[in-house]
Amino acid sequence: MRICPILLLLLLVSGLHSQEAPPPSSAQIPYVEREQRNFNFYPGGKLSISSAVPGSLKIIGWKTGSVRVDAETIVYSLPPEEAKSLLKKHPIRVRWNQTSASVLVQEAPARMEVNLTVYVPGDKTDLIAKIPRGDISIESVNGWIETSTGEGCLEARSLGGYFSGITPRGDIVVELSGLRWKGLELAAMTQHGSVDLRLPERFSAALQLETRNGSISVDYPEQIVDGEPQPPDILINGNAQSLKATVGDGGAPIRLLTYSGNVSLVKID
Repeated sequence: MRICPILLLLLLVSGLHSQEAPPPSSAQIPYVEREQRNFNFYPGGKLSISSAVPGSLKIIGWKTGSVRVDAETIVYSLPPEEAKSLLKKHPIRVRWNQTSASVLVQEAPARMEVNLTVYVPGDKTDLIAKIPRGDISIESVNGWIETSTGEGCLEARSLGGYFSGITPRGDIVVELSGLRWKGLELAAMTQHGSVDLRLPERFSAALQLETRNGSISVDYPEQIVDGEPQPPDILINGNAQSLKATVGDGGAPIRLLTYSGNVSLVKID
């Protein structure tokens, strides 16, 4: 018996619709585990955060004499029981007393990601934070702060004291508040990425902005020098541009550098 082509096509389509896609195996579904640590911590203490696995790090200053660590660990490409066993062998280690603390994420032999949100006394906390790959964000903290990521963006908002940030590949965003930088200096560098500096209109600091391969744009009010408005003086040398300027009454230096990327200075309300 011959089957006409149209009937054969209908039978094939019907057969395809009747076949459901196989459910994903347990090893294809990421295993997620969350935990929280809380401990008393005096303002003025020192906290170090060191991770050997990729993930994001967010540090937030709050008006509490304590530290809270929220950790989200994600394990890929392993069944749940194997992922649980792996995390038992490689736990997040938190050690502390009231003036010194450390958060350590050890290297693991599987594809793992750890995302940390850490709340610290904002009035005064000294910080050292290092991660191999991922974004770092620090907000509302005054202290001696050193940060670095092997690859990822850096965000620094409403800080004071001393800040140093390094990323080989990633953008830098600095947004400051108040009337001036209260502290020694702020310095950040990226090899490949843009730099975005956001300042209130009546802010006082000494700016040093530089790109080795890119351009600088300014959307910030002209400064008044000896009663005359003075536009920003951007020096151009081949592909490199730099800007040195005093805003407001001057003060502590803000140094931002990218080896390859654009730099912008903008006013915020």
